[in-house]
Amino acid sequence: MKRRTFWTGLAVLATAALLGTVVLVADRLSPQKSEQGQGRAAIGGPFSLTDHTGQPVTQDILKGKISLVYFGYSFCPDICPTDLQLIGQALDQMTDEERADAQALFITIDPERDTAQQLAGYVPLFHPQIRGLTGTPEQIDAAARAYRAYYKKVSAEEAGTSDYLMDHSAFIYLMDRNGTFVRVFGHGVEPAEMLEWFRKVRAG
Repeated sequence: MKRRTFWTGLAVLATAALLGTVVLVADRLSPQKSEQGQGRAAIGGPFSLTDHTGQPVTQDILKGKISLVYFGYSFCPDICPTDLQLIGQALDQMTDEERADAQALFITIDPERDTAQQLAGYVPLFHPQIRGLTGTPEQIDAAARAYRAYYKKVSAEEAGTSDYLMDHSAFIYLMDRNGTFVRVFGHGVEPAEMLEWFRKVRAG
């Protein structure tokens, strides 16, 4: 148990360090600066994955919707369930019209265990509008690199658990209707903050 707490602590520290870098980038991406044509952060890009219904998807699913994108895994003991619950709460707080413009994507970083069938039984627990995405290890790695998401397998022996864990960053990426990165939220963000930024993006 102490070892699992240790690895969870390392994941949080790694997330905090990475978040500091990404937030600095995101802070430069205010709507005013974007309108003036200044550069956007190189976060996001092409991917080819499979959703939890078995349908192939690409980055084109981001177009036309304001998206919340999260990298995690279904066997995560605490961080992922917490953040998915917060994403679900943000979706619940939207009006019907707002919800029609929104989507949430949960991209696994553990394709070995997170099959489409596994995700089909997992993501609906948090909200029916969350779409689980999986793929081959190579496809997952490409998607994670595009979003600068960190992950690393931790053996059961290292973690002190019965099965391996995944050390990973815990960012929620906000993408606009063009699939362009707007900003990132850290672990434990309040649903009200996600909703506030969603409405800013929706209003243009």
